Amino acid sequence: MNPSDPESPLSEPSTPQDAQKPAETFTQSAAALEAIVDRFRAEALPLEDSLTLFETGVQHIKFCQKTLTETRGKVEVLVKSLQADDDTLTPKAFE
Repeated sequence: MNPSDPESPLSEPSTPQDAQKPAETFTQSAAALEAIVDRFRAEALPLEDSLTLFETGVQHIKFCQKTLTETRGKVEVLVKSLQADDDTLTPKAFE
């Protein structure tokens, strides 16, 4: 990841609105969340910037959780459809 690349999740948002843009994919959101954590670890940020980053991080966490929940449901449906065809498969809860 290159912090000087404007598309990099490590680059600072140019406006507060940019910081609030939702990620398009789970991978992008997870990368943006990782970049936020890296910034917290690497820099002593002013309180206002810290709050903005924290709020953005919470949005990414919610997006990732929602995506994982939806994906889990799809996987369970697929496993159940396989079970209907073959009684040897049983769905198991993810841990």
